[in-house]
Amino acid sequence: MPRVSASGRIVDAGMRRFDRLFDLIVGGFGVLYSLQTADSFVADAPSLADPLGGVVMSMVGLAILAGLGPLVVPARARLFFLLGAAVYAGALLLWAATLTPPVSTDPMPWLIALSPVGAAYLARGARSRVVPMVFAFVVSALASIGLRIRGDVALSDVAVDGLFMVGLSLVLVLLLGTVRHRVVSAANRQQLAVDTFAASQLEDATEHERNRTDALLHDAVLTTFLSAASAGDPESEDLASRMAANSLRVLMHVNAVGRNEQVLPFGQVLAQRCEQLGIWLSHFDQDLTAVEVVMLPPEVAHAVVGVLAHSLANSVQHAEGATRRTLRGHPLGSDGIRLIVEDDGCGFDPGAIGLQGGGRGNESARELRALEGRVDVESAPGAGTRIVLSWGSVAIVGTDLYTEEERRVLP
Repeated sequence: MPRVSASGRIVDAGMRRFDRLFDLIVGGFGVLYSLQTADSFVADAPSLADPLGGVVMSMVGLAILAGLGPLVVPARARLFFLLGAAVYAGALLLWAATLTPPVSTDPMPWLIALSPVGAAYLARGARSRVVPMVFAFVVSALASIGLRIRGDVALSDVAVDGLFMVGLSLVLVLLLGTVRHRVVSAANRQQLAVDTFAASQLEDATEHERNRTDALLHDAVLTTFLSAASAGDPESEDLASRMAANSLRVLMHVNAVGRNEQVLPFGQVLAQRCEQLGIWLSHFDQDLTAVEVVMLPPEVAHAVVGVLAHSLANSVQHAEGATRRTLRGHPLGSDGIRLIVEDDGCGFDPGAIGLQGGGRGNESARELRALEGRVDVESAPGAGTRIVLSWGSVAIVGTDLYTEEERRVLP
């Protein structure tokens, strides 16, 4: 079964939206939770009146406000959360290392009461369960030691505060991690369903094309046998031989498509080569919208883009006097693509120069032809140039250089 490229997967877009919303929720939790610790702040305010206490309060304020960062710069949410958690931990340890008795334990010390904010920020910023858990244990242990030794706090109160910091941190880490894990699992199941549906659609289209080609081959082979049976001269025999060879080429192409394990949108390859193509595309009136979603084997897509780049460069560099350059893309049958590069420049003799000769671009042309593609050149001195790149079972059977609409307006 063909495997659809992962480019532009809906799980990525869905997870980006979820992560942005989740960041806002965690940041809002940090800011709102800190407000309900006002009673602890009032109780501890006298002990924070010295200059060092002012530094601690400033650090805590900065840590809390880091939760608003995702609202301002969503792309840097993780950095804001990690910064907030680090600054809070630094303020907590600085406070625990420099506090002086007596330390109020009713209500709970302000920086201890704020520990869920730091834990939530770290759990969201680290995107891992192990790091926040280890960090919570270490910071809680150091803060408890400071409370016991520097603050002369009763051992029972130290134990309660330490358990509060560790226990609530673990709960928040597990809760946030579990929620995100569940969302990721649901998004992956949804993506699997979409991929399976897309693959089945592609398989159905390939099967339809195979059935159509089988009917075409049946008619072609029957005609070939009848022609061979009635051939009375070398010219008729040669015609029957060429018809049989063409039928075999179509069959080989369809079998190759059916065996291909991976396809990707043509637009993805265009995007990957935009730096190479951009300098030339700016000179063209272009419309490739219809072929950006055409699914092609990777080697075919890259070969088509290689010939396209050479064709665009040749037009810009050598089509002297050109006032109009166009690039158009069309789906070709149910499995193919056709690109048309055209200008009204000086033209050239395709038999003498251009894609028929040597050079890197001609290597791409030979590669495309080796993949059962076509490179058709229509040009003449003083008459402009038209290059048609095509790939697909229809291209093998035969593709006119012009669409029906284009042919109706030809002089």
